[in-house]
Parts: sequence; structure tokens; C-alpha cells
Amino acid sequence: MPLIKYVLFHPWRTFLVFALGGLLGTAAFYAYTLSTALEAVATEEFDPDGARGKIESTPTTAPDIDIEIAEPAATLEDELAAIEATRGQKADPREIHPTVFGEPVADSEFESYLLVGTDASGFLADTIILALQPDGGGAPIMVSLPRDLFVWNLCKQQFTRLNTGLGGCRGSASGSELLAIMVEDYTGIPVDHLARINFDGFARMVNAMGGITVCVDAPSRDANSGLDLVEPGCQLVGGDMALAWVRSRQIEQLVGGRWRVVGGSDFDRQLRQQDVLFQLAGRAAGFSSPGSLVERLSAVASNVRLDSSWSFGQAVATGWRYRGISKSSVKRFSISVRNYRSPQGAAVLLPTVTFTDQLSEVYRLP
Repeated sequence: MPLIKYVLFHPWRTFLVFALGGLLGTAAFYAYTLSTALEAVATEEFDPDGARGKIESTPTTAPDIDIEIAEPAATLEDELAAIEATRGQKADPREIHPTVFGEPVADSEFESYLLVGTDASGFLADTIILALQPDGGGAPIMVSLPRDLFVWNLCKQQFTRLNTGLGGCRGSASGSELLAIMVEDYTGIPVDHLARINFDGFARMVNAMGGITVCVDAPSRDANSGLDLVEPGCQLVGGDMALAWVRSRQIEQLVGGRWRVVGGSDFDRQLRQQDVLFQLAGRAAGFSSPGSLVERLSAVASNVRLDSSWSFGQAVATGWRYRGISKSSVKRFSISVRNYRSPQGAAVLLPTVTFTDQLSEVYRLP
């Protein structure tokens, strides 16, 4: 009875008590949910310099570097010269394929982020994007690194596809560390942070962000990736179709009553992947409530792996800094490559010029 009397004679006080209690309870709920999401993020040790030292100090029984005659024949003289220069001694990889190594760049020049999307196994990189923020400010730089790029693998002491780096180097380097080392040797730029996300995580993230817009000129499909866009034009798609869109390597379109292969190059695929990143950045600028923030963080927390020096909170802060960023405000370029056949007979992509030379197209190094 006393409680009822108090409520009847002090309605405003009662309202304030309940309102304050509800507010504190809601805040506590969101704080708990956020902390749970943050704790769900997996991290792994990430020390590329330390891993490099371990690999270099470990005796290796790897055979001497294989040398081959590459196509087109216009490179024959260069290959023969490399063979003559290394005959009778262990080959110097820089003499065999000089375009595979970048000039060393000071760590202070860029804050660098390596974004990796893994395949279903988790041991092969399906998407590799390097983002660079110049230390003195200026426009950020973004470049996609082809997964089939033929680069130096310090662990195996031979040239391999870039995406094999996620397999790691037993006893010396984790998958993330070896991939970072291979990227550093190719670009000359130290990798500061690395984040990788699996297929399920990407689809969940797209769904949490409300989907992405995909535009096609005609009905499009790709049986390998699961892409199936029945109608032409621009349309909003969910996570599964967005994943099929960025993974597709051989899109077919219905033109003139016949299905024709279009956009089958790695360059087209890389542009689609970057476009999706820009769309997600734009949607990230639209956080409308703590609830939507929690939902979006939770959507990726259990499916993303960060390096040990980069907390989820720091990664989110980095993403927040670039929310809403537009394509026009980012300097982009594509890696110039040519088809090449590895000594093992695999079809790979060999850089035609060094990364340093390509970077100079958009940024002047000291």
C-alpha cells in the first residue's frame, strides 16, 4: 500500500525513476553485448620481422631455384642471361625475376593494412587488398594483389603463388605472418596490420549492413560461385549473392538469347571487390542507433581474425575513420602482369614491372 500511495502522490518522481532505470538497463545490455562481440574476435600472433628472422636462421634443404624459359619468347634472352649468370651456383631470385621485388620503403612512410578474404579451407587467400595511408596525410591508396601473383616464398625458397602464404611456415611463421612477408618482399612496404575474414563472415557482414547494390547489363550467372541475377539493371542483393558476385571469375550474361562469358579477368573481379568495400564503407556511415552498431559488430566478430597488435576496437576505429569514403578520394591502380608457366606447370601471373614503379604512378616516394 505505501508504494501505491507514493506512486499516486508522486507520479513525476515515479516516472523519472522508471525512465532512468530503463535507460541504465538498456545501456548495460548494449555494453554487455558489445563486450561479448569484442571477446569473440579471434587474434593471432603477428610479428613478420621476428618470423622472417626465424625462417632465415633455420637451415633449409630446399633445392636450388628452378629456372625456366617463359612465354612469350621475347623474354628468352633475359632468361638465358639469368641462367648464365647463376650457372654453377645457387640462383639469386632477384636476378631471375627482378620485377617480383620492390625497393625497400621506410616503415614510417605508410600505415599499411592487409585485408584478406579466405576460401572455405582457410588456408588459401581468395582476396588480397593492400591499403596504404601516407604518414603525412594525403589520399589513401588501395591496390588489389592477384592471388595467382608469382612471388618469392621465403619459407619454401622458391617462387609460388601469393595466396599460398596463408599456409604458413612450420615452426617459424603463421599463415598471416608468411603472407605479410611475401607481400613485403614484393612491395617493399612493411605490413603494419592484417585482418582476414572468411566467406560466412563476409555474407553476414553484408546482411548486417543491409545488402549491397549490384548492377548488370543483362541476366548474369556463374555456376561456380553461385551467382544468379535473373533481371538486368541495378538491384539490392544480400550476403550470399554479394559473396558470389565478388568471387565470380567467369560471369556469363544472356545476350541475344545466348549465354556469353564476360568480365572473366582478374582485373574485373578486383574492381568488383573494391566497389563492394566502398559500398560497405558508405553504409557504415549510417549507424542510426546503438542497437544497429551492436548488430553490425556482432555480425563480423566471430568470423574475423585480427593480428595480435590490432584490437577489434582499434580496427573498428580505423573503419570509422574511413566511413563514407568515396572512390574518387582514394588513389587506385592495378598490378601489371603477364601470363606465365611455373616450373611445376601451374598457370600464374608474373609482374611486368616492379611494385615500386607502379606505386610511383600515384604517389611520390622520398
